[in-house]
Amino acid sequence: MKKRLAAMLMTVLLCLMPILSASAKTGTVTANSLNMRKSANTESSVVKVLREGAKVTIKDTQGSWYKVSAGGSTGYVAKKYISVSDSSSSSSSKSSSGSSSKSSGSSNGTCAPGDKGDAVKKVQKRLKALGYYTSSIDGDYGNGTKKAVAAFQKRNGLSADGVVGPKTLSKLNSSSAKKASASDSDSSGSGTERLNWFKGGKNIIPKGATFQVKDCKTGKVFTVKRWSGYNHIDAEPKTAADTKVLKSIYGHWSWKRRPVLVKYDGHVYAASMNGMPHGTSTISNNNFDGHFCIHFYGSKTHGSGKVDEAHQNCVAQAMKYSW
Repeated sequence: MKKRLAAMLMTVLLCLMPILSASAKTGTVTANSLNMRKSANTESSVVKVLREGAKVTIKDTQGSWYKVSAGGSTGYVAKKYISVSDSSSSSSSKSSSGSSSKSSGSSNGTCAPGDKGDAVKKVQKRLKALGYYTSSIDGDYGNGTKKAVAAFQKRNGLSADGVVGPKTLSKLNSSSAKKASASDSDSSGSGTERLNWFKGGKNIIPKGATFQVKDCKTGKVFTVKRWSGYNHIDAEPKTAADTKVLKSIYGHWSWKRRPVLVKYDGHVYAASMNGMPHGTSTISNNNFDGHFCIHFYGSKTHGSGKVDEAHQNCVAQAMKYSW
């Protein structure tokens, strides 16, 4: 009797295996480094750091996050940094309801927060033409794009959920789409956020993270890596080319504060930087002997342990700019 039961269970498992394997999805990390977090939010602790090209198995989805497993660890990663491949056959590519599974930026032009690619670029261009979107056309469906979409939906009598579904896309591309009023443009908030450093802000951009910095006055952009820092971020230009851009902003190394924008994980934050290499250096080939400081709202200097007024004035100025 036991042998017969075991044989039956084995038969069932063998029948289920093709079905399970056919529905499995894998993904490839597209960012230089990507944090796998314990929960689906940017304030959650980092479980593992994934490098560009790393493969992950997608187990579930939660909003703009995937639940994935990789290298024996399981956690959540932002969808927009994962290129998804579906190992299912064409006959199983549809759900039980008959609808196709959604990838990052649908082929029919619909898209949602966390997506990136050509579909998002087309939406951003159309929103900019109508006056709802003022940031860069980068194909990254971040907070600024979501706000612009929601403003468009509200003005055009649609459900303002910030997602470009079929109805929103049809209206957006129609000749009857209403242009933005002065209060609708995302420039009112610039898509720029104020990161409160000592109220959860210091954990938003983790140590080891790579992000972009834009000088507000010149518009020049360079890439940096967070080395360390408790009272503020200690950062290093990622490459010699990034160091060259940073130095060109000042003309020479300087402690002078400048308003900047920091772009990380689809968000843009108001910040302030100085341009003086000092202290520890962890990147040997970037032509920058040390690190420099990036301050946010309420952050402090390491030396005095106090809020620096000049940095805070620059942070306030940066809030008026958009990426």
